[in-house]
Amino acid sequence: MRYAYGIFMGAVFPGVIFLVTAAIRIAGIGATHTVLEQLWDIYTLWFVVSIAIAIIPLIFIFIVARGMVKEFLIYEAGGFGFFSPLWIFIATEISGNPWYSILINGITDGLIGFGPGGIGTVGIDISNIILVPFLAASFILGIIFLRPSFIAKYADTGEIPELTDLKEDAGPKEKSAIDAEMPDVKPPQPTVDSVASLRDLLIEHGTSDPIINLILNSGIGTTTELAATSADQLANLTGMGKREAEDLLKVVQKKIWFGDI
Repeated sequence: MRYAYGIFMGAVFPGVIFLVTAAIRIAGIGATHTVLEQLWDIYTLWFVVSIAIAIIPLIFIFIVARGMVKEFLIYEAGGFGFFSPLWIFIATEISGNPWYSILINGITDGLIGFGPGGIGTVGIDISNIILVPFLAASFILGIIFLRPSFIAKYADTGEIPELTDLKEDAGPKEKSAIDAEMPDVKPPQPTVDSVASLRDLLIEHGTSDPIINLILNSGIGTTTELAATSADQLANLTGMGKREAEDLLKVVQKKIWFGDI
């Protein structure tokens, strides 16, 4: 649930910024010169407020929950990166221009700068030569930042909090009732060879390095332990889809059952 809140937050911030910007531009359609000057003052103020919208929540989190700063920053940066291009296209469309027009003509008066001698403000155009690569790079970086495996790896805690219980469940547990009834049956113990064998199997399956590291760092060190993990638990642990987790478990089970045939 916390991951969903993070994605939602990342989508809302740029949405508010660009939709209000679109409303200001719509208000200027067919307006007189005097009204346009007033709208420019409003846009200048909103430009400053937009920067505050991005910065103030981060400062607030730093004050009340310092341990969450890096995770919050990843969600915010990923949300701005992934959703900003989408909101820009939507804002352009509702402003009366086709969304692709900014890819051809750029954005007129998109940025704010100081006037001659530092007096007043002037609009700065954003050329499509700069805008198109920027939007593409922003979208790609947003996808990277919002991946569960990226957040689990680079957040302050090194993992998404919802995964903590799952990782604890995957690790060694205290002696259970089954252990008491079957004292001679020992669970598989990870060794250097078993971990290497499991890593080779995952690499052979085409599993990415971040997911491999999440699996191994959770305490799963043998193919038997991985095969005993449910698809839901593996999906939550690694951030992969349930179908992808099921396919991976099938590969591991086949390796155990038919590996020596």
